[in-house]
Amino acid sequence: MKKLWLAAALAALTLPAHAASDLWFGHALPWYAHPCGLQAFAKYGRDDSAEVRRAYQITLRDPSQCERLFP
Repeated sequence: MKKLWLAAALAALTLPAHAASDLWFGHALPWYAHPCGLQAFAKYGRDDSAEVRRAYQITLRDPSQCERLFP
C-alpha cells in the first residue's frame, strides 16, 4: 500500500511539469493554438530570447510571417 501512495504522489508531482511542456516559453499559448504550429514550437518554443518573443507576437498578428520568422 505504501508503494501505491508513493507512486500516486510521484505521478501527481509530474502533472504540472507535463502540462506546461506544451506551452510556448512554458506559460504562453499551447503549440497547437499558435499559427506556426508544432515545427516552430519544437525549434523555438523554449527559447526565451527577445528576438523569438518578438517573432512570436508578430506571427500571432500576421501568420503569413511564420516561414520568414521561424525558418
